Amino acid sequence: MIDEKDIEKLSNVFATKDDLDNLENNIEGKIVEFKDEILIGQDEILKELKALRQEQTVGDAQDKRQKRVLEIHNDALKNGKILSGQQATEIDGLRVF
Repeated sequence: MIDEKDIEKLSNVFATKDDLDNLENNIEGKIVEFKDEILIGQDEILKELKALRQEQTVGDAQDKRQKRVLEIHNDALKNGKILSGQQATEIDGLRVF
């Protein structure tokens, strides 16, 4: 028959039910913690992307307005015969607009 000493020796070799329960709880806790870290990281990345997209939208609108102003200036210079033909051709060749 197995006595208390034998059980004690075996518990040092084999995992008990309590050991397995503790291990399972520990693993579940680590998984939840890892999942939380990933979700927090994704939230931070999405915030940065949103800010970058807004900046790009504003920058694109500003660039479009600046190009339109330059078009108006260049057309005025061409119509007023202030630009030489060579200068007008060079501006057109740059294809900024």
